[in-house]
Amino acid sequence: MNLFDFQKQFPDDATCMAFLEKQRWGANSENRFCPHCGATRTYKYASGKLYKCGECRKQFTVTVGTIFEGSHIPLQKWFYAAFLNTSLKKGISSIQLAKYLGITQKSAWFMLQRIRYGMEVSGGKGLLGETNPVEIDETYIGGVQKGRNITVQDKAAVFGAVERGGSIKLKHVRSTGSRVLLPAVAKSVKQGATVYSDQLNAYRILPRLGYMHDSVNHSIDEFGRGVVHTNTIEGTWSHLKLSLKAIYMGVSKEHLQLYCAEYSFRFNRRDMDDGARFTDWFGYTRGRLTYRTLVSGG
Repeated sequence: MNLFDFQKQFPDDATCMAFLEKQRWGANSENRFCPHCGATRTYKYASGKLYKCGECRKQFTVTVGTIFEGSHIPLQKWFYAAFLNTSLKKGISSIQLAKYLGITQKSAWFMLQRIRYGMEVSGGKGLLGETNPVEIDETYIGGVQKGRNITVQDKAAVFGAVERGGSIKLKHVRSTGSRVLLPAVAKSVKQGATVYSDQLNAYRILPRLGYMHDSVNHSIDEFGRGVVHTNTIEGTWSHLKLSLKAIYMGVSKEHLQLYCAEYSFRFNRRDMDDGARFTDWFGYTRGRLTYRTLVSGG
């Protein structure tokens, strides 16, 4: 799908509404449910835009209970923003999106954060290491500021695990100590899998936790011994940091996880074409994110 195809498929809000209904409830109206109470006995008004629950008697639209709820921006512009964000390799900045859609930069930023929220919900289901070795590593995100030295404490730590030829999981963590990283490994990698890392102390007890572990010693300029290397995850850090610097010009610690989710979403669907990736994203749009919750970190 390219932009011309997109425009033909979604020429107006009515078409977008029908597409969203199909993605959320399927082609069969019997699958439609009330977002307030979950009941399936619902009725559609003649307008075609409004529904009513036969159980709790509340009215709703297809956007209630999704990231689109409460937005005054036309659904077609939402679709356009989601398509650009899921199809462009490095994403799109809120400044550029605001120009494309004719909205304020603040509105564009909030839209993109809600789109990333859907990507975070997608979460990269399942554990890595089912068939291939997994590389794990950690990095620090944070730009250089003029006039002062930047310490590790000023930066944000990110843990990453990537299965060779498979998926990736990225997690913004509060530190790179064993009490933080070992649970992150357990939540990302299947026990018994082969894991490659550097020689960080936190990883040395992985064999006692049921993993087949080997490492490379970067302190002596060792970056690989045959199949033992972390080149894949190291390449991920390069791409992630380049995107954050070139497209978003840096992000705050409070919102870093959403940007990690965006990167992971595209990486894990790199074999899909743009249309399929865009459609897949709609499977994770349930759940409302308010501006107050977003900026408060709640």
